[in-house]
Amino acid sequence: MKEAVHKVIFLPSQRTVTAKRGEILLDVLRRESQPVSAVCGGRGNCGKCKVLLDEGSEAFPPTLTEARLLTRDEIAAGYRLSCQFKVMTDVRVKTEDPKVDSAVSKPSLPKIMIREISPQFRLEEFSLSKPDIHDQASDYSRLISALVTERPRIDRLNLLRNLPRIIREMDYRGRAVMYGSEVIDILPFSDESGIFGTAIDIGTTTLAVYLADLKSGEILAVRSAPNPQSSYGQDVISRIDYTMKRDKGVDELRAAVLTTLNKLIDDLCRESEVSNERIYDTSIVGNTTMIHILLGISPERIASSPFIPAFTGGKVFESRELDLEESIPNSKIYIMPGISAYVGSDITAGILSSGFVEDSGNVLLVDIGTNGEMALKRGGLIFACSTAAGPAFEGGNISQGTIARPGAVDHVWLNGRDIGFSTVNGSKATGICGSGLIDAIAVMIGAGILTESGRIKGEYFELEGPAGIVRINKRDIREVQLAKAAIRAGVSVLMDRAGIETRDIDRILLAGAFGNYIDPENALRIGMLPNVPVERVLPVGNAAGLGAVLAVLDSGIRERAENLSGSICYVELSGRKDFNEIFVDNLALREG
Repeated sequence: MKEAVHKVIFLPSQRTVTAKRGEILLDVLRRESQPVSAVCGGRGNCGKCKVLLDEGSEAFPPTLTEARLLTRDEIAAGYRLSCQFKVMTDVRVKTEDPKVDSAVSKPSLPKIMIREISPQFRLEEFSLSKPDIHDQASDYSRLISALVTERPRIDRLNLLRNLPRIIREMDYRGRAVMYGSEVIDILPFSDESGIFGTAIDIGTTTLAVYLADLKSGEILAVRSAPNPQSSYGQDVISRIDYTMKRDKGVDELRAAVLTTLNKLIDDLCRESEVSNERIYDTSIVGNTTMIHILLGISPERIASSPFIPAFTGGKVFESRELDLEESIPNSKIYIMPGISAYVGSDITAGILSSGFVEDSGNVLLVDIGTNGEMALKRGGLIFACSTAAGPAFEGGNISQGTIARPGAVDHVWLNGRDIGFSTVNGSKATGICGSGLIDAIAVMIGAGILTESGRIKGEYFELEGPAGIVRINKRDIREVQLAKAAIRAGVSVLMDRAGIETRDIDRILLAGAFGNYIDPENALRIGMLPNVPVERVLPVGNAAGLGAVLAVLDSGIRERAENLSGSICYVELSGRKDFNEIFVDNLALREG
């Protein structure tokens, strides 16, 4: 008997796909790369995978989970949780516009100071003698013998296939694109077109791609987008769990991120009028789980003790090996080395780009995100750890939490007795993001609405203003306490290992997009960071992304990255018997 299928129509695009009868709607949305948030990984705990059904909702009554997580008004309006709803008839689903606002998808171009542009590849001119009956050397041997590079070679079969045609069309004169001793392309002698590289930061929440001119060192453009893997869970543990429970879980998560990366790169090239074929080098950084999934390697053993990754060192691949040949067909791909299962190459890159090593003082670098990665330097020693901060600062597990998108409350302030707030792009308030949440907690304490222990008067507090109303409830406050305590506890352990106290910290560098937007005073006020003078706290932007850019502009960075990652002392917090005690001590919302 033929299996019943139904139409799923996405609005407003009117794109139509099919789903098996009884298929979970969230699985359909994931498969079709539709934007949807599923902080809990589809377990029915968070209520974030909410979608609006314009038609077909009545065929599958609301579940008890939906009754608990959605209001009566929402259900009456047609809202359903995609992780609960089963497709039992044709449905019309209103999804978010996948185009992210330009202020988010195109961040301002960063300024990179680099002493010398020395990319991994170089151009080498050649002029070949033409073959005749007395000189029957192969085209390959003729080219290789004409190059001054020691032991040059061609490894790419496609280039070898086209070699006879290429050198004759160029009349035996041209320029070889050399990656070390390997010839990776051949260009006409008169071709003065640019040579480019891309740098990719695969964050748990956000993907960022940079396009750089490898001759001038200029960053031409940047694009970013939410990591589509968020529909499988907001944190790495949720995603690892998904890969373990699904036969093709790794492939599904990998395909999701590759689809978005290919699109971002194509957009960059189109915007900058750059040919994809002229991108010859790409560097990629990310936490260890993100890199494993990108490479199609199961991260299963990262999730359980003794937390062993398949690899952490630097690697070089061809774009076709990573299924990125669609957008960067001629590019080599460099994976920067990480440090451990939970401190990845994003921290290696951040250390290299932020001035962390060059600073003569005691420096703390903190990437405030789901994974809470951090590093502390004292003298010539560097200690690093990762703490499970959870997704609260990225909108997860917060009743009206969201990423920093138009309409998100991003800043809150106290003006006399009044509390004011702003939203991203000045749009109507739709939720609150991490920077706004930290501000709100600090302001509520200052206004006497919230105690340092986390007690609030009433069930919730309302931020009300011209942009609308956003509520912060008791559970939200508890989530902030747990997240900030995890980060602060991790810092305390590193300080203990380094043998320093708060007064000894000369600088705190806040990395990541989130770290760039939080108010340092309020982060100190709620006790997220050691209580140093506020002028010692410096945002360094997307240090991981800039480190990835450095790796395509300066070949020497790669050797430094290998040496650095091997010298860092990783501190496993689960091995500290006193960690839970330190964590509890830091739950209070006070400076310390």
